[in-house]
Amino acid sequence: MTTDSLQHALHAAATGQPLLGHLAVFLASGLIAVLAAGFAALVWVYRGVLTRALAVRLVVSGALAVLLALLTGHLIHDPRPFIVDHYTPLAHASVDNGFPSDHTLVAALLAGWVAWLARRWVPVFVLGVLAVLLGRLAIGAHHTLDVVGSVLIAGVALGIAAALPLKGEWLTPLIARRPLTTA
Repeated sequence: MTTDSLQHALHAAATGQPLLGHLAVFLASGLIAVLAAGFAALVWVYRGVLTRALAVRLVVSGALAVLLALLTGHLIHDPRPFIVDHYTPLAHASVDNGFPSDHTLVAALLAGWVAWLARRWVPVFVLGVLAVLLGRLAIGAHHTLDVVGSVLIAGVALGIAAALPLKGEWLTPLIARRPLTTA
């Protein structure tokens, strides 16, 4: 039996109430697509303020997060709750190391990227991270260590990318504004 009381309580609630179970599955598996679509929409809306520096920070933080996730995934072995406790998860989950949670990692990266792009939307995305995190616990795909580790990995990657000294030409817009011409 698992010693992760938060994960155990969330999973018990999700399996005990069908409505909570369906909600947990959506939060764990479907909400990430909504967050990604929301980020894409914000990129479109704020496309005029996108700079080369922001593009570099997005790529660097994403690449660093992937590298850190791969490295820590090899260093920290944490079997998934449904494997340890011998039950079927509420949604599909790989039968591999549970650390770190990819879904939570992506959600946390998206929240960090939104902080760089459109600060007013940060609370919505932070709630999204929390919802994905709780959903992953509730369906039995991850332990608390896995989801907290993902948030920390994203934070480190975002922090390193934010510290890059990108000035001057890096601050020019990605999309040049064209003057209106009359013929």
